[in-house]
Amino acid sequence: MTDSAPSLDAPPDADQVADLREQAAEEDRSIEVRFPDAGDEPKRFVVSPRGTCVVLTNLREDSFNPSVTAKDIASALRQ
Repeated sequence: MTDSAPSLDAPPDADQVADLREQAAEEDRSIEVRFPDAGDEPKRFVVSPRGTCVVLTNLREDSFNPSVTAKDIASALRQ
C-alpha cells in the first residue's frame, strides 16, 4: 500500500468490491483505493488477499470479513 493508491469518484460498488477481492487474491497482496466521503474527506478502502475489507480514515472505521457479500459492503459504504 502506497500513497499512489487509485482514487475513485465514489465508494466502490458491488462489482468493484468483488473485482478488488479477486485482484487481491490473485496478486496475494492487499489492494487499496481511495474515495471521498460525504464531506469530501478521503477514505481508504483496503482489501486483503483473504478478502477482508477495511475502511480507513485516520483510524479504522469499519471492516468486513470475507463472509460479507460484495453487495452488502457496497451498500454499507454508501450510507
